[in-house]
Amino acid sequence: MLDQQKESAFAVQGASKLDIKQAISDVILQESQALMAVANNVPETASILVNKILENTGKIVFSGLGKSGLVAQKLAATFSSLGIPSIFLHACEALHGDLGVIQQNDIFIALSKSGTGTELENVIASLKNNKNFTKNYTVLICCNNGSLSGLVDLVVTLPFEREACHLNLAPTNSSTLMMAFGDAIAVVVSSMHNFDKNCFARVHPAGALGKRLVLTVNHFMYSGHDLPVIKMDSNFSEILYIISSKKLGIGVVVDSKNSLCGIVTDGDLRRACDKFGPDVFNKTATEIMTQNPKTINIDTLALTALEVMESFNITSLVIVENSIAVGIIHIHDLIKAGIKG
Repeated sequence: MLDQQKESAFAVQGASKLDIKQAISDVILQESQALMAVANNVPETASILVNKILENTGKIVFSGLGKSGLVAQKLAATFSSLGIPSIFLHACEALHGDLGVIQQNDIFIALSKSGTGTELENVIASLKNNKNFTKNYTVLICCNNGSLSGLVDLVVTLPFEREACHLNLAPTNSSTLMMAFGDAIAVVVSSMHNFDKNCFARVHPAGALGKRLVLTVNHFMYSGHDLPVIKMDSNFSEILYIISSKKLGIGVVVDSKNSLCGIVTDGDLRRACDKFGPDVFNKTATEIMTQNPKTINIDTLALTALEVMESFNITSLVIVENSIAVGIIHIHDLIKAGIKG
């Protein structure tokens, strides 16, 4: 394995004389092999870390410097997005006041390839020596054991041989390993917390999934003054005016108590003209409308409304509340908002 990595490193170094695509492939292959090494040799302490996070009543505080710090930032975002409250704390800033973000029962996770770092040493020492932090649990995720290993409560050392960099210097394999390992911990903890799609949507309300699983028809419906209400005895001219002025291509026919009786669409108007000819102007809404239209409740998910409209090949649904017509939802508004089936 090591000989193959050395050969790949030399190949990358001479990439100008070789096929560039092959050189890129060699680097990616090295990183994938490094990941497989971790997948096949997950540290025993990883299980302890998962259980500690599951038992934790506070948040997770990730910290690091350099490339490890960037990975720590990403992991804090990933953990939070999966329902595990987490933040990133820069090791240098922590020593100048930001240490105050850490509270009792928080778990502090330091990331360091070498397992060393003066700033992290000082942060961890501050946590250990301050009575306000006696209940904090400290963790080190590293690729090599160093001075930090003896300061924390738990060390997770990832199997690591060399970097994918041809100089074996730039954090490549090491940062990839810590990123993937952190992602794995987040996913496992989230799964064990029974964090489902609805939970995910609550912390991603602006995303596509959030819109699908959070927004209801109430967010998109036309109601009040915008609702094209038609009385049962309205004549053809009145119906035509109401539908045209509201620009929804549909009118809602209601009785004296605003209970839904039917709908009149552009298609209904055309069919009435074909059927009655000039006499159509003497017809009322009850003679033109479509009875028993498709309806949906006001608290129904917008995604469900879209699925109903697509299944029946219609463009609008009447929203009802206790049999009262309260609004209309149009398929174009859902598609425009990014609601997708």
